[in-house]
This record gives sequence, C-alpha cells and structure tokens, in this order.
Amino acid sequence: MNKIHILLFCLISITSTAQTENKSKILEIVGSAEISVAPDIGILNINVSEIDLQFDKSINRLNNKSKEISNDLKGLGFEDSAIRTKNFDVRKNTFYRNNKNIDSGYIAKQVIQLKFKNDEKNIGKILKQFSKSNSEFDLNFDFQLSDSLKDNIQKKIIKLATEDAFNKAKLISSTAKIILTEIKEINYGRNFDGEMLLLRKNNSLGYSTKRESSLLEGFTPTEITYSDKIRVIWNIK
Repeated sequence: MNKIHILLFCLISITSTAQTENKSKILEIVGSAEISVAPDIGILNINVSEIDLQFDKSINRLNNKSKEISNDLKGLGFEDSAIRTKNFDVRKNTFYRNNKNIDSGYIAKQVIQLKFKNDEKNIGKILKQFSKSNSEFDLNFDFQLSDSLKDNIQKKIIKLATEDAFNKAKLISSTAKIILTEIKEINYGRNFDGEMLLLRKNNSLGYSTKRESSLLEGFTPTEITYSDKIRVIWNIK
C-alpha cells in the first residue's frame, strides 16, 4: 500500500514539474497613443420659434422665419443641400399664473442646421450676417471630423500605439536582460477594450441675437483629442 502511495506521489510530482517547465514565459505590453486634431467640419444650429394664438398661423410664421434664415445662408454662398431642418415641434403655449395654467396659443419651433467647411472665414461671415438680423433666435456652433479625416487619424493612432508597445518591450527586455523570441498574441478592438475613443472635445460656441458680436471675434475651435491602445504579448527567454 505504501509503495502505491509513493508511486502516485512521484507521478504527480513529475506531471507538475513538466507542466511548469512547458509553461511559456511571456512579456505583456499595452501600447497607447493620443492625437489632437483640428476639426474640419463646422455645424451651425439655429433654433427658431414662433408663437401665435392659432395653430396654423404659428406654423406659417415659423416657416417664414426659417425660409428667411435659409435664404440668408444661401446668400452667403452655402449650397441648399447643406441646409437642413430638424426637431420640428408644435405644442400649446401655456404658462402658470395665479395657481392655474394659462393657455396662450401655440408655439412652433425647429432647428435649422448647416454643415460647412471649418475655417475662420466661414465662421466670420456667418456671425457678421446674423449679428445684423432683426429676428430673435439662438444659434450655436459645433465641430467634428469628416469621415475621411477620422479614418486617417485612426490609422495614424493605431500605428503610434503599436510603435509605443514595441518601444516599451525593447526598453524592458534590454533593462531586464531578457530576449524577445516571437509575438504570441496581439489584441485590439472589442476583445481588448481597444478602439479609437473621443478623449476631449470642448469647442462649442453659443450665440444669440442679443449678444455683442465683438465678443466672438477671433473665435477658433479647440482641437479634438482621440486616444487608442493595443496589447502585444511576446514569448521570452
């Protein structure tokens, strides 16, 4: 019986030793990168609204104001295809007074949106045009990357993140006096919490017809910052 126990113990010991020796040694590195880029697309949103006691008249007044603004934009040289309307809404215009709701007709509103090439000249002529308007409205600018620019940035940031991983591996292996033999695994995307992420974007601008246009002189949107990462695993000896 004792011989059986001894043989079994030896077998387990040999198996464990073999598994330990066969387990490969690895170096796992996460490469990362950030890129800041100036947006090449500007988005102008103009919020317009009209109030009237009659439902249809509130819509007609809104349409007239929207048409006037669209004509102003086309007069600045922007194509009709770049001008869109969205978020159309009509509802009862009520307010609370003396512990009860007062019905004050209808309010119709929508957003007129323009996408344009982002440069100071375009922003300047838009602000100059609408600073002279007698109509009441609010507008704001937002900025983004075009699909082609975003695609180029993604390719560049993946390259930088990969180079960062290789540079880190080279430094660590040299310092620790180990040898990198071959790449065992590369992880990117959903399998590794990778993919280009928007890190910082703080470049919106608000404006109303009551605001002094001189406050907006020299406005330049800030850069948009993206980050990305990749994981590379090497076998080492």
